[in-house]
Formats: sequence, C-alpha cells, structure tokens
Amino acid sequence: MKLREPKNFEDILKLQAILDRSMNNIRERTFEDIKLSLIAELIELNEETKYSHKTWKTKEYNREKELEELTDVYFFFAQLINYRNRDGRFEIEYYCREFELFPNYYSGYYFIRLIYNLADNNFKWFFGGLLTCSAKLGYTKDDILKTYWNKWQKNMQRIGKDWN
Repeated sequence: MKLREPKNFEDILKLQAILDRSMNNIRERTFEDIKLSLIAELIELNEETKYSHKTWKTKEYNREKELEELTDVYFFFAQLINYRNRDGRFEIEYYCREFELFPNYYSGYYFIRLIYNLADNNFKWFFGGLLTCSAKLGYTKDDILKTYWNKWQKNMQRIGKDWN
C-alpha cells in the first residue's frame, strides 16, 4: 500500500495494521486490551466535548482537541476490527460501507450507549453509534480521514521514542 492520506475506512484499516505491526509491545495485545483502550478513549472524548460528564469543571471548549480525541476512538476501533479479522473471516465490508454513508446517521446515542455496545461485542451498533456521535458533534468523513492521517504520521514517529 502506498502511504497516503486515507480516502475511506478500508484505508484506515490498512494504515492501522501498519501502525500496529510497527509497535514495540511489551506483551501481546489482547482483544480485552483493545476494548479497554476504546472505553478509555470514549471517556477522553467525552471530556473534550461541550457535554462532558465532568459537570463540576469549567474547561474551555477546544474543537481541535475534541476532533483529535474522536479520531483516537477511530484508531482503536480500526485496531479492534483488524484484530477480529486476523483470520480474514470478519465482515469488514459492513464497516467500510457504513463509513461511506457518513454523516447520514441520526440517532439518540450517548457515550454510555457506545460503551455498552462495545462491552457486549455489538460492533455494528457501536460503529453506527460512533458515526452518529461524530455527525452530531459536527464532523464530516473528511475531517476524520484527514485527522486520522495526521495523527497516524505522528504516531509512527513516536514508535521507539516515547512509545517504548
């Protein structure tokens, strides 16, 4: 694969596979590790939105930081899909197709619902909720693809430096 900014979710999956293969993990990464990472990122995303669960804190809203945290969720979701598809039998086409429909999603999902779907291994519902959340926060598919690419390049540079 020629390294370039992703144009679709399949490109994100390919870039994520390159990043994951390049990582120097101190132990094998498990399915549960990835799900916990996703939950942690969902909470970090929530904390960067105007709707943070931290109602006791006053924090200036930063849309750029919110988009970066949202993109981190896509990083770990792509890692999860790639992990599940190690034998080539996981239905990745569904996720690629749904990403192309973005942002035509509308639903009443909240962050906690995303976590429930993830915990219950309802990945299709999780992904639909993630796309909905992205659209409700005002982001486009192009926003996600561009930010993913920029962050992916930074992450590749971090390997062997601050990621040991």
